[in-house]
Amino acid sequence: MPNHVLVPFDGSPLAERALRYACAEYGSESITVLYVVDENSDETAAAGWGDHPSEWDDWLDERRDHARDLFTVAEEIAGEKDVQIRTGVAVGQAAEMIVKAAEEYGADLIVVGVHGQSRLEELVVGDVAKTLVRESPIPVTTVRESDDR
Repeated sequence: MPNHVLVPFDGSPLAERALRYACAEYGSESITVLYVVDENSDETAAAGWGDHPSEWDDWLDERRDHARDLFTVAEEIAGEKDVQIRTGVAVGQAAEMIVKAAEEYGADLIVVGVHGQSRLEELVVGDVAKTLVRESPIPVTTVRESDDR
């Protein structure tokens, strides 16, 4: 049984499902919910930040505010199972930051939601969950769209 579970959380239905699973299975353990600000995959990111140095800082502040809103949702989900969570925000490439955060928080398990993808989608689309499964030094539990808890 893990002592500390890390759940990457972006507010998507899959992330919510992964958090519900983590709370149901590991609610008596420590759970940290992590939001990663990744300018490469965030549709609100600008194409370039060179014109005004404050644009990056303003955008980053906006994303941190967004994370706080998401954490409110995460706390409601955890509250359904009477589970207390901790939250954290990381900035950088999603898979890399999740692995780094797991180390920093002392997590010994990552729980992440995954899409059921076709073979073509698997070949074309890079997926954070797949990268985590391949590269994480700690176990990764994947929760699929059809896994209900």
